[in-house]
Amino acid sequence: MKKLNRGDKIYIDKEKKEESYVNEYLSCRDGIIEVYEYMDFSGYGSETRLFFCQNTKHEHISIIRQTYNSLSETWDEEIMTFDTDSFSFLKAIINNKKDQLGGEYTEVRDY
Repeated sequence: MKKLNRGDKIYIDKEKKEESYVNEYLSCRDGIIEVYEYMDFSGYGSETRLFFCQNTKHEHISIIRQTYNSLSETWDEEIMTFDTDSFSFLKAIINNKKDQLGGEYTEVRDY
């Protein structure tokens, strides 16, 4: 993906009518966006983009996953948004540092 500037837009359909949620971060002055592009071989081998977006002024973070649907020629988009405190807890769980959370961690199910 080419480098994007403030005000640029990403569309998830080929007609360029439906905008991506990433544009919320492209339009703000304090937005930081990173993207990782890869082939997702766990399903149908779809082209996938994983965006990590941060608004440093309003202290929130979004993880946006786009998967290309070759039948409809669109990007399917899934979004998770966190405030910075909640994201630090998510990061601790992912990095297996549950003891550093300061809250109560419980494993609800294990198979």
